[in-house]
Parts: sequence; structure tokens; C-alpha cells
Amino acid sequence: MEPRLKNSTQWTPYPTELCEQAMEVLTERFSEEYGLEKSQFVVEGRIYKEELIGRFGLNTPEQLKQPNFEISVEYDQEKDKVLEVIQASMDMVEHLWTELLEEDFEDYELSKEWQPLNLDKKTYHYRYSTVNTQLEEQADQWLEENEKKLVYGERSDEEEPLEESSEKDESALH
Repeated sequence: MEPRLKNSTQWTPYPTELCEQAMEVLTERFSEEYGLEKSQFVVEGRIYKEELIGRFGLNTPEQLKQPNFEISVEYDQEKDKVLEVIQASMDMVEHLWTELLEEDFEDYELSKEWQPLNLDKKTYHYRYSTVNTQLEEQADQWLEENEKKLVYGERSDEEEPLEESSEKDESALH
């Protein structure tokens, strides 16, 4: 998940309880009405110094693509309470998911660039993505476990060291 603001570098993940609550809200709101009982909403987010960014996706079994809405909102650490700002953004998330599910948009019709949207005197930014959160986590885990195997490999006896083969190539040219 990439932040919208250039100065957003260090972050803390959304609290697990908050993500679980947001998943429950989305599940209760959409699963039965739109026949999504087998699908699972996925919520993750990051808290930066001046920006909150969240990804609200729908993971469907046997589908690689996961539709997501990513929400970015600027906040003031001195004035705003992070949890309240995140909870307030849920209205926008519900609005976006309602539009997507009712209008049956295709991926190419949805902006992958940040778009502003004003809601309750606050400007939020959103974009659409198809990052499969669970697949990304599995890939990261596999890479972490197999990193050394990808970098190092055993040399067979038939392979010549690079230096020796270079010397032979040069002598063949003379």
C-alpha cells in the first residue's frame, strides 16, 4: 500500500481490533444483500504522521484479483483522534462499495489514481486497486523463507567458474 503524500514514510499498522470491526461492518452491510457469503472483506491500514491510509478489499474464493478501495485522509495529530477519523472514513468506504456492487463497474472504469471526495466537511482521497492481500502475504512469507535459496545455489561439477571460462574464451580469440 503506497501513501498518497510524499512525506509519508514511517508508519504504524491499523490496530487489529479496528480492522476486525471494519470487516464485520462491511460483511453485515453487504454479504447477504449482494450474495457475498463466500467472500471475505479484508481491511488493513497504515497510520503516518499526517496521513491515514486504509485498504478495504473483497477477497473472493478462486479469484486472483481482489477489488479494493484505498482511502487516504490527512489529519492533524494535535487536533484529530486517529480512531475517529478512521471510523468516519467508513461512511465513504460503504458509499464506494455500494456504488461498485450496484453499478457493476468494470476494473477499467474505476480510477487507479487518487481522486478527492468531500464528505462531512473533510476531503478524503480514494482509488481502486486489485491487489490480492492474502496472495501478497503468502508471497512475502515464501520469499522470506526461501530468500537464501534464491540468492545462492549449488554449483554442479560440470560448471566452470566464470573466471576460468573467460580466460579460455580470450585464449581462443588469439
